Amino acid sequence: MAMTMRAALLLSLSLAVAACAPGAPTPTQPDPPAAPDALAQVGRWQLQGATDAKGRPIADVRPHGKAVHALVFAEGALGIEGGCNHIGGRYWIHGRGRLVVPEIQSTLMACSDEALMAADAAVSGLLRGTSEWRIAESYPEQLFLDHADARRRHWVADPSRD
Repeated sequence: MAMTMRAALLLSLSLAVAACAPGAPTPTQPDPPAAPDALAQVGRWQLQGATDAKGRPIADVRPHGKAVHALVFAEGALGIEGGCNHIGGRYWIHGRGRLVVPEIQSTLMACSDEALMAADAAVSGLLRGTSEWRIAESYPEQLFLDHADARRRHWVADPSRD
């Protein structure tokens, strides 16, 4: 009987210690805050260029040799500015360093500048899917988005729109 009592006491004591351990979740503790969204904190990013899987520049993203598109992140929504169409979609950060854009929606407005229309399609096509992202600490900050197939996009923070 003394052995059973001692085993019960040890079990109760170990459960009490485990319940009081730091970091043990309790129903009254709030969930930890989500990590800040670094992409949305900057907000607006100006496209600099893109390369294909072989490292060659993708000319379609720069109509007439000029980068005109900007990418805007805000509260899980992204928008692409500067083209013929209104382009946007939802995004989320999955794990550390993965940007997920499941789909991009666009109006289908025609404009007289065919190169700009082609750039709309090229830029939105490069954003759709999952890519690794990183921000280079510089001024202004630089954002690199890399797809698994080695396509890469380069964006620079646009502080003029703060």
